[in-house]
Amino acid sequence: MEDIGLVILIALYILLGWKKPAVALITSPFVAGMVLILGITTQNVVIITSSPILFFLTLLAVSLSKKEPDSENWPQKCAKWFFIALIILIFLITFLIGLALSIHIFSIIFFIIFISSIIAYSLTSRNMTTAYVLSTIGASMRQNLPLPMALESAASGISDKRSKILNNIKKWLVQGYSLSESIKRGYSKCPGYAVAMITAAERINQLPLALKAIEANITTQTEENQKIRPVHPIYPVLVITTTFLILLGVMTFIIPTFSAVLEEMVDAPQLPASTRVVMDIMNFAAYRYGWVLGLLILMIILITIPASIYFKFRARRPDKPYLFSRIGDYIKWHLPVLHWFERNYSMLQVVEMLRLSLNAGCTVNNAIENTIGLDVNNRFKRRLRKWLQKVERGDNIAVAARESKLGSTLAWAFDEKVNQGNTITILETLEAFYRSNYSYSVNLARFIIWPCIILCMGITVGFLVYAIYSPSIAIITHLMTLVTP
Repeated sequence: MEDIGLVILIALYILLGWKKPAVALITSPFVAGMVLILGITTQNVVIITSSPILFFLTLLAVSLSKKEPDSENWPQKCAKWFFIALIILIFLITFLIGLALSIHIFSIIFFIIFISSIIAYSLTSRNMTTAYVLSTIGASMRQNLPLPMALESAASGISDKRSKILNNIKKWLVQGYSLSESIKRGYSKCPGYAVAMITAAERINQLPLALKAIEANITTQTEENQKIRPVHPIYPVLVITTTFLILLGVMTFIIPTFSAVLEEMVDAPQLPASTRVVMDIMNFAAYRYGWVLGLLILMIILITIPASIYFKFRARRPDKPYLFSRIGDYIKWHLPVLHWFERNYSMLQVVEMLRLSLNAGCTVNNAIENTIGLDVNNRFKRRLRKWLQKVERGDNIAVAARESKLGSTLAWAFDEKVNQGNTITILETLEAFYRSNYSYSVNLARFIIWPCIILCMGITVGFLVYAIYSPSIAIITHLMTLVTP
């Protein structure tokens, strides 16, 4: 009789999670807790097992329940994040079990590869979803179709993530919101630079061309992420971690034995210089200040890595930048190599918007003002504001661009003495130049940096191997002197 009652209760909560997800999500922990207490009191294993089953099946029903167009979807989000946390917890437990079974190297490699694969897949999937949504909107606008009706037709008959995004955007368009505001509300994970470009293009009535430029940028990023790399960025981290763990074991258990053997064989024993250097480094890193290294690794695992993943997936807010976005922009702007990439990427977006604005008949002042709303580096945005102030004050456009440190190429585009009347054509040329130059520089930096990293790693590993085998060679050399013919 109790078994039938438990089955009915579980079925009831599955139905409640499907029909009323909010009610089921709030009440299921308490009901599951009462079932668990009842099972412990009666010492019934079936009732105890039914408690987590009821809770998990209710969460599954909540996560799979249909969302009403005008209702909140926080129950589905809570259930989804609970399952994500559960998966992470399972892999953390697996990782700790691996450490306890002394197979920590393989556990670390497996865990890092798993997390990296999830992140890489999620980023690529997000870019492809964004490209699909914006290309659908752009194609509809270029064909002069009613946008809400076109989005509804594109999403009809499909129940995947893309169709839900299109339906959400359509819902806000029907209510009278602009396209940029509808995308913010209906597709909150849309990249910040795309939303900023659409917002700026709406003011000048150049949405189709702006969407086409955004599609080109996203397609380039997606193709770049899908390329096969000869050396994965995680490879140096895995090699360094594995080498450190192996070296720690060798310097703890093997080298002291060699030192004891030399002490018995020679009156003044002394390990080779390379071995002494490695032992001093290991004593400093693992024993003398091991707690600092352990604390640093723990902070990286628990704080830095989760925070970086969160910031990687969080959409930027160009109009009101987050505090960490401003800090990140400041750091990237002042680092030697990243400064060039940040400036080149910002120039690409600025040149695109200037071309679209001038092509729509805007004045130079309005064109520069449109670029300030783009999702570019905040330090670069200060230079744009300075340029706008100088132009509004009546200064020469080209001279003001040079004085604002925006580069000679942008000043050349607005120089009336050199290319009067060809500003739009030159901006189009600069747009193609910056886009190709960015991709070329990324590949060039990769082809230069990776061989240097591999070479440094090879030299380091070679020195460590020499330091490990030097004591045995010293023992063999000493034994050779004791051999009498």
